[in-house]
Amino acid sequence: MNPVKSLFTLAFLLYSLPLYASESGGMASTGLRAIASLVLIIALMFTLAWAFKRYGPISRVKKSFGLDILGQVNLGAKVNLALIRVGKSILLIGVTANAVSLLKDMEEGDFEKSLSQVTSQTGAHQ
Repeated sequence: MNPVKSLFTLAFLLYSLPLYASESGGMASTGLRAIASLVLIIALMFTLAWAFKRYGPISRVKKSFGLDILGQVNLGAKVNLALIRVGKSILLIGVTANAVSLLKDMEEGDFEKSLSQVTSQTGAHQ
């Protein structure tokens, strides 16, 4: 089950539980309702953050430019390597605090062949 759906289900159950409580436990049901409301608001915030990240303006820009970050490896403080797909090309770039450098430019088919060779070689060494 999706974690967001689980949070909403839990929040709904916690929120509706005081409705079935007796009138004599007024303080307990009020406290439980406050906790359930807090859980519901936090779940709503996480859902909105996820939706904004997934469907927000930055994701639209990435889709319109055809950019996709395949992975990143940190090499040190403020230094990393990144694999980026641009259209049908895959770029290996080096990123530092002061510069971004193109290290390798490959077509998608060449990248898949290189990747399969590396995985077969590492499998042979193990």
